[in-house]
Amino acid sequence: MKGHLMQESSWYGELKAKKSSVFDIIDDHYPALSKSQKKIADYYLHNYDQAVFMTARKLAQKLGTSESTVVRFAVSIGYKGFPQLQEHLRESIKNVMTTKQRLTTKKEPRSLADNIRNSFARDMADIKTTLDMLNVKNLEMIARKLMEARRVYVIGNRSSKIIADYLVYYLNFFHADVYAAHHGVNEIFEQLNHLTKGDIVVIVNFPRYTSRTLEVAEFVHRIGTPIIAITDAQDAPIVQYATYELFASYSFDSFIDSHAASMSLVNALITAIAYENYEEASQRLQKLEELWKQYGTYYYG
Repeated sequence: MKGHLMQESSWYGELKAKKSSVFDIIDDHYPALSKSQKKIADYYLHNYDQAVFMTARKLAQKLGTSESTVVRFAVSIGYKGFPQLQEHLRESIKNVMTTKQRLTTKKEPRSLADNIRNSFARDMADIKTTLDMLNVKNLEMIARKLMEARRVYVIGNRSSKIIADYLVYYLNFFHADVYAAHHGVNEIFEQLNHLTKGDIVVIVNFPRYTSRTLEVAEFVHRIGTPIIAITDAQDAPIVQYATYELFASYSFDSFIDSHAASMSLVNALITAIAYENYEEASQRLQKLEELWKQYGTYYYG
């Protein structure tokens, strides 16, 4: 595993022992950097949520410099290369930064209007990144697996529970046996105790990753029931237990967890299910519409 190899390398061990984040390392080396390297350093310090998804080439294009300059920057601050810098950046963002730190990291003065515009811009950028990296064939295959499953269980904790509940709500339109399994610590394991290989479990797990969710994933994995992971990156801890994965971009620039992209990804998944099962979906929605009218669920004027 990539993450495992990184943890065993000497440079990472030294950094971990010093409890250094990428941001600490950049600050320590900043005075000795060249002008072009300081430009890269500034981008990492103030736009880390975008830098984390970039290749050396894309970062170079963004900053109007060369790819070799980006690579030399990584080496100059103590990394073996650009991949190691990016790996440690992901670790720093996910494991080092607390909610309070995320609130106070950006110290440049901004007006409320600027911050609001920035919040919308981040969400739109996350959605675009998610769309750009989306594998439609994979999405279609996961949609089929969900509909073929005997029962579907959906799990999410803390802010990820919002996405889990949203998925459960719409999956119930198309699948007869969908369950939200995240109402209590012991209750989750009790609900999942009778899982079979014919069932499927969807686990939503975004930073900051909760230990309980990973414990449940390990439990399901041991049983042998397929797991669909909805998370933010290939190196997210939930991926080691997943049979199938869907990824949504996730920004870290606010103390508020932004799930705009993950919500859009769930919308895409539901759309794929409806598209693949058009006739049945149309009949189900027609019956639901009749029920809603019968019991006055919605206001019709």
